Amino acid sequence: MYYDDGYLHAVVEGLPGEAGPSAGREGEPATRDVDGEVTRDVSAAAEGPECTDGDRFANATTECSTNSNVDADAATEGLATAEAPGLSRRQRQKLERKLKKKQMKQQARDLKRRRQSEGSATEGSAPLQRKVTPLRLHQFISTAFRSELNVAENGTGHFVKNGPRASAHHAILQGVVRVNGEVCKLGRTALQHGDVISLQLEDETPRMEGELISWRGSAEVAKSLEGNAAGNGKRLSRMASSADAEPTVQKDTLVECEMVKYYREKLAKVWVPELHESAMARPLLLTLRVLIGTPALDRELSDVGFRPVSEDDVSLQVGSLGGSSMRPLSKAAMQELLRDTWILDDSSGKRSEANEKRLGVFLSEARVTGEVLQQELTSMIPVAVLASHLKKQTIPERTNLQLLDLCAAPGSKTCQLMSALEQILPTDDTDGVDFTVVANELNPQRANWMRHRLHQQSGGGALSNLIVTCADGRDYAKMQPNSFDYIICDVPCSGDGTVRKSPKILTVPGKWSPKNAEKNKPVQKELLKVGLDLLKPSNGVDGGILVYSTCSLNPAENEEAITEVLEDLNGNGESSFRFELVGLSDSESGAAHKDILRVLPARAHGGFFVAGIRKLVTSRESDTIRVKREESNDMEHELVQQIVGSSEKATMSYAISPGTRICHKEITDTMGNEAIVSCGVAVIREDAKGKHILQQDCAALVSPIHRGLVGYAQLSRAEMAAGFIKHPAFRELVLSVDKLRYVSSLALGTPLIVEVGSALLLHATILKAIHQNPIQGSATTATESVAVKILARPQVLQRALALP
Repeated sequence: MYYDDGYLHAVVEGLPGEAGPSAGREGEPATRDVDGEVTRDVSAAAEGPECTDGDRFANATTECSTNSNVDADAATEGLATAEAPGLSRRQRQKLERKLKKKQMKQQARDLKRRRQSEGSATEGSAPLQRKVTPLRLHQFISTAFRSELNVAENGTGHFVKNGPRASAHHAILQGVVRVNGEVCKLGRTALQHGDVISLQLEDETPRMEGELISWRGSAEVAKSLEGNAAGNGKRLSRMASSADAEPTVQKDTLVECEMVKYYREKLAKVWVPELHESAMARPLLLTLRVLIGTPALDRELSDVGFRPVSEDDVSLQVGSLGGSSMRPLSKAAMQELLRDTWILDDSSGKRSEANEKRLGVFLSEARVTGEVLQQELTSMIPVAVLASHLKKQTIPERTNLQLLDLCAAPGSKTCQLMSALEQILPTDDTDGVDFTVVANELNPQRANWMRHRLHQQSGGGALSNLIVTCADGRDYAKMQPNSFDYIICDVPCSGDGTVRKSPKILTVPGKWSPKNAEKNKPVQKELLKVGLDLLKPSNGVDGGILVYSTCSLNPAENEEAITEVLEDLNGNGESSFRFELVGLSDSESGAAHKDILRVLPARAHGGFFVAGIRKLVTSRESDTIRVKREESNDMEHELVQQIVGSSEKATMSYAISPGTRICHKEITDTMGNEAIVSCGVAVIREDAKGKHILQQDCAALVSPIHRGLVGYAQLSRAEMAAGFIKHPAFRELVLSVDKLRYVSSLALGTPLIVEVGSALLLHATILKAIHQNPIQGSATTATESVAVKILARPQVLQRALALP
């Protein structure tokens, strides 16, 4: 992403590969027909209909006819209903659409059954061609330009009642969105890998304090939608600003709630109504982690109502499977949890509307710059446990790691993990330390949104070590066993631990049922077994662990699921492995106690469950069972280039660490290229208009593994402010040549990165060399400085100028 001439430009990124990325999901070979539909190869059974475009049902029916077996009775009944007398044209059309949708779903089910019945007989057959919905323009800009669409978590902004999609829709209709330089007013426009999407912003002149950066014309549209200008920024938040906030659920309602009655009985030994039910009745406090810490940011956090989290804010007691004794969480894990963690707790009760708006602007901009990661406190525990265990490992055990987040969306744990790895792993000033993090998500839209979030809020430097996949976690069983050193298995669950964010669970009859946990349990056990199969074995001292977690309070999804899986795996006499729970307390007998961590709702957090599992070798084959990944030391650290775009010749350059390339090959060899959403990170786009570094990803270019590939300059905030030729809004800055590093040319358009205050990175391009007096006795002139243009996202430039 880069800013130029009033437009914020974002590139549709994908995977660099020989087959080319997909328009619908990055990393898949695809072609686009004249109607914008995408065709890609699928070798697995289809989960949805072979043809998904309901507006061209006749064509879809023709293409799918050989695989269909539609229920004739149902079709006849539906058609007869649609032709019933007395129906309006609109009602008849609606019924016909429902019938077509039903027919297509039936075709998909029949096709899936046919493919499953064929079994291995179809393995050698040619893959089917499937029509899939491509990435649409409105989907892309509602994700990539979320901050500029004025959708903040606490409600600050114009389109707070309509959400990002509504704001994106109006921006498109206003003509402020361009695709490859051309104005586009059709939100359904299909996008391809390498397309440049541009959003016109308001003039970057001095703005009123506390005003969000927005697209041009958004204020006027908001006023017309809301009817007045006063209420544009109001929305009830799911997060509270004080622990003394008014309850969202009354005590009488809470006592009669089916969920509360159930857990009073189910968790009678540990359930304290005065503590846990009182917490459930109040909204959840907002918590975040600092990723780029500075004294100025600490002061700003304090000014808007945050304070560091302390041990008094959390209620974390380690228990035992089948036992009642309780012990504190280990000091190492607690330190990891509390480090750089802040909570919004202004108990003064004097928060004004102006302060709330200031808070919203701060959160919106600090997220864009990657300075903070908004994350629920309990969600931080799995990575805290993993990081505390990793710190105990010897230095050789911390190199060339492969880590897997099996169910990663929305991505907060992966962001936290990547940030932690940059601090924990040993540093090397020459080449850096290589590792790979794989984040997987089943839903394609959530996977794409997760990729955007990871690129923006993971600390940045480790993005060349990231692979994002879109697959059923159970499909990872196809990979070679013992492939990953550490695994996070945050399985899908009933989610009743998050009741403070969703109070309807308590107030609406039928919203909660204990049967939900039983329905999820089979999938949870399958995912856990897959994760344990992929986990590398430990020698009892060194070696990784799998961290299993849910946001459920129900023992069926927690202790029972783990117990059944461990009994099943350990009861297999032919297995070469034994599995045991990892100690979570400082007690030496933690593993013997079979430690688990059940977190019940308390003052600063909701409910959660965490357990760590270690894999031990029981045979003499230990030397061959621990599979070591291919050595990557001899691989080049250069950027990977790929030609993109359909209407013009353009290239995208990707930063991908050597070890990550190896891991990517292992995934595609076993699961197929269609499982990949992205590998590494796109850092530079070059076309006829010039070469541009992409803002959210430029941190990868200053990491040790890729340092020196582009120009670099480091300035203090004062040096940057003094260097602007005019007002900062014009973005032209004069730099001394002495400040430049790794710059081989001062030609127009040469890209470089400017680091401000050892905190924020601004990407720029050279405008011209400024020549001074000629050197005596020489026919040439001396170049003492250069003029550069800052192309950083407006929020990043604004935050850099605010540094002390």
